[in-house]
Amino acid sequence: MADPHTGWSSGDPQAVLDGFEQLPGFVWIFEGPELRVVAANPAVRAAVGNRSGLIGEPFRQAVPELAGQHIFELLDQALHGIRSHGYEQRVLTDRDGDGRLTEAFYTFDMAPWHNPDGSVRGVIVQAVDATGVVAARQAAETAAATAERRYRQAAGLVLELQRSLLPDLLPVLPNVQVAAHYLVASSDLVAGGDWFDAVPLPDGRLALTVGDVVGHGATAAAAMGQLRTVARQALQSGGALPQVLAALDDFAARTPATRAATTCLAVLDPTSGALEAASHGHPAPLVIDASGDSRYLPLAPAGPLGTGAGPVPVHACQLRADDVLLLYTDGLIERPRQSLREGARVLADTAAAARRGMLTEATTVPQRLPDRICTLVTERLALAGGGFGDDTTLLAAHLLPKPVAPLHLTLPADTTALRPMRRQMSDWLTRIGASGPDTSDLVHAAGEAATNAIDHAYPSGTTGTFTVHGTLDDQGVVHVTCTDQGRWRPPVPDPGGRGRGLTMIRGLVDRAEVRHTEAGTTVSMHHHIGQATNVTTVATAQAAGPHKQATVVEEFAVAVIETPTGRVLRVQGPVDLVTGPQLRAAIMQASRGGSLPLTIDLTPVTHLSSTGVKILHEVGRIITSLRVTATGQSPAHGVLELTGLGHLLPEATASGSDTGHHR
Repeated sequence: MADPHTGWSSGDPQAVLDGFEQLPGFVWIFEGPELRVVAANPAVRAAVGNRSGLIGEPFRQAVPELAGQHIFELLDQALHGIRSHGYEQRVLTDRDGDGRLTEAFYTFDMAPWHNPDGSVRGVIVQAVDATGVVAARQAAETAAATAERRYRQAAGLVLELQRSLLPDLLPVLPNVQVAAHYLVASSDLVAGGDWFDAVPLPDGRLALTVGDVVGHGATAAAAMGQLRTVARQALQSGGALPQVLAALDDFAARTPATRAATTCLAVLDPTSGALEAASHGHPAPLVIDASGDSRYLPLAPAGPLGTGAGPVPVHACQLRADDVLLLYTDGLIERPRQSLREGARVLADTAAAARRGMLTEATTVPQRLPDRICTLVTERLALAGGGFGDDTTLLAAHLLPKPVAPLHLTLPADTTALRPMRRQMSDWLTRIGASGPDTSDLVHAAGEAATNAIDHAYPSGTTGTFTVHGTLDDQGVVHVTCTDQGRWRPPVPDPGGRGRGLTMIRGLVDRAEVRHTEAGTTVSMHHHIGQATNVTTVATAQAAGPHKQATVVEEFAVAVIETPTGRVLRVQGPVDLVTGPQLRAAIMQASRGGSLPLTIDLTPVTHLSSTGVKILHEVGRIITSLRVTATGQSPAHGVLELTGLGHLLPEATASGSDTGHHR
């Protein structure tokens, strides 16, 4: 059994045959266009039943019940040189010959069997029975789902109530970065009473507050929500720190559920570093400087809220650039068999170590300093004490050494400028601290504005430029303008594409205006951005941990994938004026001019412009059975819903619901 070309031998023929007969997986070997069975090991015969005359019979006649299960079609593709794979594919066979079909799951590989001259002789199929693995996983998933449902019914209501009452987002500001972690106690019986907030004030300062309500459960969660609302309203109305605390004290005195709550309130001027802080029965804030040294602010706390403690002393001090201010609740320093003084020392040491640590880019720890400190401090203190006996809140504010400079780009009004514009704008948004969804929305909107400038501003054959300018204000609003020096040509009536760009811009950002003058056109976009707060249980935080987002690849590529359920066109990278024609050609080729059903997977798409939207509308009228897939977190998903293409998504088809705004 030696290969005449290489001289390599597969071994003793009898040993090869014996091994073939005892392979744990099964092997079929088919020959010729009729796919006659020329070899099948015992595992095959166990899978389909002991059928007489199996060897030498055409496969379609030997196992006719496989018709309609897409097995024969994959074998035909292999005969034409296309190899295919299946993972835990369900297959139904009549093992006992009585017409009743038995279910099994197989992971398989179908490959062409070649002659020495390279022509296809037949097909070789090797497979492994995955039925036991699938059954075990399904049982585990069912058990986990049942346990999760029971847990949520019994205890998850408190966590959901807390999440609804605490801020969803923390502001992203030019001179200070903010992060917060809220860990629900290890025991459901003691959860429910902490709150935190970060409120940009009308004069440009930032108010930071944490607090703790006496009691636990839904009543305490509702009470903390009331106190947070009172504090936010008093702060946003322009009240000074003593007035805000007086309003909280008065409210707590008249509301039994909030009486004896504790709170710490700090107001920071991010420009000058001036800080005012005061406490009603609450631990003092901690400051970590650039070298990692720590100090507690020397507050003189008054009694808890609503207990008649009277006016609270206000401590004023100056933070230096690069200082980090930490506000927290006592759950972070209350440790078993340990005094509060010792717990405070451990917190200071842990926070200082988190500040000093030098991290590589490969780590999953967040790179933003306040996020890093919150993550490492809560992880390490939970590990040291075996979890927390009470709800735990940590709020961090990093006074930046200098703000990120505004974005300013001047680029040629040409399609080649779109990719560098998106990359540079995305980098700038990352530097100012914008979240992934906010960055995606703003980059998409700016891309549409730039596309309009390229498409409409200058007569064909002439050159021009456009300018993109971005700033972040002290209320956490990003302002982006896209300006050209041309005069937009009137749009040609085209329901499939023209005019969709401005519609997309207005749907992606909070507010947008277009201003035409003799000097050119300016598209102004305004969008409030924020960083998501981290509200979770100790167990979930320890199990999941933080994860960095995968690096976004801006290379356009398409690939056709044959699956048991049909043909899929997978698209990655940006779909814009440059790559749109390539996408349209790939769709028409994969669907054979629209004659074949097609699923287009847009999950890896980094940018879906109005050009791509127009193409999808056009091919949707040509291809009779077109589906589009995109995960809910992908940039394409929101654009599809926003532009009237949500009906192509599988979930919309399954639910029968209409599409809505993605944000």
